[in-house]
Amino acid sequence: MRALRGVVLSCAMVVGCGASPPDEAPFTGEPIMEELSLPDSGEGALAAQWARPTPGRARLVEDIFPGEQPWTVSPYPESRVSFRGKLYFAVNFDEGPKELWRSDGSRAGTDDVESFPALRPDGSTNLLFGLTPVGNRLFFVVGDSDHGTELWVSDGTRGGTRLVEDLTPGPASSRLENLTAVGKTLFFFRRLPETPETPGRTELWTSDGTARGTVRVRDFGPGSSVGFQVAVVDDLLFFPLADPQHGNELWRSDGSRSGTKLLKDISPGPTSSNPRELRAAGDFVYFVATDPDHGEELWMTNGSRSCTELVKDLERGPVSSFPTILQEARGSLFFTTYDASSSTLALYRVKVGDDDPKRIRTIPNPYAGMPDAEPYITASATTGQQVFLTVAFTSTGPAPRDVQLWVSDGTGSGTKLLYRPLSLSDEFITELFAVEGLVFFPANGEGTGTELFVTDGTVRGTRLLQDIAPGAVSSSPFGFTRVGERVFFVAFHPDSGTELWDLTLQDSCGFKGNHDVSACYQEAKALTEAELQPSEVLLR
Repeated sequence: MRALRGVVLSCAMVVGCGASPPDEAPFTGEPIMEELSLPDSGEGALAAQWARPTPGRARLVEDIFPGEQPWTVSPYPESRVSFRGKLYFAVNFDEGPKELWRSDGSRAGTDDVESFPALRPDGSTNLLFGLTPVGNRLFFVVGDSDHGTELWVSDGTRGGTRLVEDLTPGPASSRLENLTAVGKTLFFFRRLPETPETPGRTELWTSDGTARGTVRVRDFGPGSSVGFQVAVVDDLLFFPLADPQHGNELWRSDGSRSGTKLLKDISPGPTSSNPRELRAAGDFVYFVATDPDHGEELWMTNGSRSCTELVKDLERGPVSSFPTILQEARGSLFFTTYDASSSTLALYRVKVGDDDPKRIRTIPNPYAGMPDAEPYITASATTGQQVFLTVAFTSTGPAPRDVQLWVSDGTGSGTKLLYRPLSLSDEFITELFAVEGLVFFPANGEGTGTELFVTDGTVRGTRLLQDIAPGAVSSSPFGFTRVGERVFFVAFHPDSGTELWDLTLQDSCGFKGNHDVSACYQEAKALTEAELQPSEVLLR
């Protein structure tokens, strides 16, 4: 099996541990320890290390879905977004209405904005999804008693929530996808189903929230379909689109018909280059594509045909390097490659707009001699000029052998293993959520299930934040969304089921605009020299 690929392995790791198959003992992991010392880069760097918020204690916001249900089958707050200083989200009751909700983090301030019927007019199950803020408007997709699934808009109030336009008139539904904010305009795609006479087709639309301002930009013709990964740079939308003439290739649009065009037929003719992993970085969009001469490699574009090009053929000729795009940090794009002959990963960085990637570090695979033991990337995030990533290793079964958290500052010595194993479960959802020098993530701890962890990018600052579901039961937190000084997320507790939780980002040295570097340095120096435990620093 070839999976997505990813980053570095520390010699401090015990090679024989961490597998999930029956013949291998799982590793009940702890963070890899490192010496706590003052950095050599001066008081400004040390002050910046501590100029971050301090997470408070997580708490249940509201029991929206009454009853105790296993998290794998429970309904939960979906499509969570920050809008007008509150969290807005979809509540799709299994047998009940579909509702738009909002929360300010308090129980009294958590309520429904608008309710829609459980069934569409044709008797099929209704669903509210696709919440997308565009300026002071919140777009989403749902059906009501008179219309099938269509585009709606809200200003955050019941009276200001209305249907934008009935694109498929009457009780029939429109299939709307990829709602995306591009400047002050909503872009979205509409898929028309196939009929006995014609194949299905895809259209690009834009909307300003009014019926008159909701217009079709382009019909891509019979047999066209759009992918789910898009990227935005300035006022341009980049998207992969397949049609019978070109196959699956990268397109762009400025919202006009003439400005909606194929960027480059990378794999000429009806064969496909299959562009994926679109990532905006500076004025460019990076993506992975395949062509007959170079295999699967890293590409970039600035939105023009002439500047849509291969970054570098890292494995010369048609052999693929299998890149996985991570994040932009320190003016560079970080990505990984995979060497199938050794089943190892390598971490690279390339200056944005440049064509000369630099190899940071190669990752040996401690499971390389075992069957189906391939490394791959499951998540990444960036904060404080560092890139965080999780590396998993496949096994002969559905569960991974190991899932590890890594951090890199773009240097070999600054690329380190922080924690392992995050999980050995086949139901594990990897997520990294960065907030001003901190990263929240779910992981297994000693004596706990999958719970809420936090890291500041150091081994000693990587630890359990809170055991939300006590003991071996997992709260499995996911869906992190920041609204002001609150971080909302979804988690399971035996008493309430899968519900909305939050924690408050409290003030600390340098946070909320305190830029007294000397004062921050003295505080950080005192804390560091005292060798305080992470709980005393992060959770005070």
